[in-house]
Amino acid sequence: MPDNVTPLPPQLRSLLARTSVPAKLLRAPAPDRAALDLAVSAALCAPDHGGLRPWRFVFIAGEAREALGELLVASTLARMPDTPPERLAIERAKPLRAPLVVAAGAAINHDRPGVPPWEQEAAAAAGIMNFLNALDAQGFGASWLSSPALKDPAVKSALGFAEGDSLLGWIYVGTPDADRPHPLRPAPDAFRRDWTPAR
Repeated sequence: MPDNVTPLPPQLRSLLARTSVPAKLLRAPAPDRAALDLAVSAALCAPDHGGLRPWRFVFIAGEAREALGELLVASTLARMPDTPPERLAIERAKPLRAPLVVAAGAAINHDRPGVPPWEQEAAAAAGIMNFLNALDAQGFGASWLSSPALKDPAVKSALGFAEGDSLLGWIYVGTPDADRPHPLRPAPDAFRRDWTPAR
């Protein structure tokens, strides 16, 4: 971890302070269009092997969140027809936990064998991280979550993704409560090492 003596550039200080904010701690207002455009612009700066530009962000706000909840219910029933009503109620309410839900994904080009789908998904994931950092830098909070519905072709189609595309997560976005989390970060030593070639 950086010491408390050496001054850090503001950009790095912001990056080191970023943390996920649980959906239950996100309130209105959500970012406006200008703030979201800045976040998407940051996403477009991510590494992109082959220049395929796989990043895709679908904004779901207002009453559209209720429609997304019904999609999640239908997806759950398609996988597990015996799901009890109380579990379906949880699925239905998920998109209402924050003022904005973003379906983040990758438009996969399957005609570029030199850039396999996993690399395109990695580029999209790097873009999503830039998107999250940009939201945080503007004072908003977000959390990046997953669910089995991300693999559901019906959900992908309803959100405008092609069959061969990848949905990579739901991003819940809003203004964080004052008591947003500030978790302690581990020291970097356990996550890096120098490589010495065998002799």
